[in-house]
Amino acid sequence: MRISHKTMYQLVNAAIVVASLIQLIRGYKWFIVLICAATFAVIGNLTVWLAGSRQRAIDRKRKRDYYAS
Repeated sequence: MRISHKTMYQLVNAAIVVASLIQLIRGYKWFIVLICAATFAVIGNLTVWLAGSRQRAIDRKRKRDYYAS
């Protein structure tokens, strides 16, 4: 089953928002939560982007191999 990249980005960002809200409810300082959320957002979205880039490369190779044979 394949999930679209848009859905992956939304899932990553939703998880970050939920985790940030939980930390705020627990009483952590808002600026620490904001810095951590921003860091995780960059890392999470970069991971999704890199995974998509790898998948597109695999798909291009499959297409090339299919038409070469």
